[in-house]
Amino acid sequence: MEGRALQDVMKGHCYGCGALNEVGLQIKSHWDGGELVCLFQPKPFHIGHPGIVYGGLIASVIDCHSIWTALATATRDEGIDLAAGPLPFGFVTAKLEVNYLRPADIGQVLELRARVVDRGVRRFNVECQVLQQGQACASAAVVAVRVSNAA
Repeated sequence: MEGRALQDVMKGHCYGCGALNEVGLQIKSHWDGGELVCLFQPKPFHIGHPGIVYGGLIASVIDCHSIWTALATATRDEGIDLAAGPLPFGFVTAKLEVNYLRPADIGQVLELRARVVDRGVRRFNVECQVLQQGQACASAAVVAVRVSNAA
């Protein structure tokens, strides 16, 4: 599925990534080699200081993209097809640590690049970089925990 948005394959209602949530952020993540990439254009109302993206929005996009990175890595490594139906598991955020490196311009696309750097049976450690025009705006470490989707 390299190049294809995973959220278009497995549609959900999540505020950050849900293709079925018309008022959500609707991020789109796709494989680019060994990284999951998301290009996100902030809207004018995502503003913090004049001309600058609100830091909470950056944290939200990192959070959701990192969870997708853990999910995509697990399904890829276990040979599970995202399009085959509901998954028996998902991921939730256990820890989100964001380092803001420079202000992000509200008028420019945010490029997120994430990868799993360590994993256990249930815990996946994800590193995520937020870039604008090749310059790092933020970096994050996320601990994603695998949970059962059984009702």
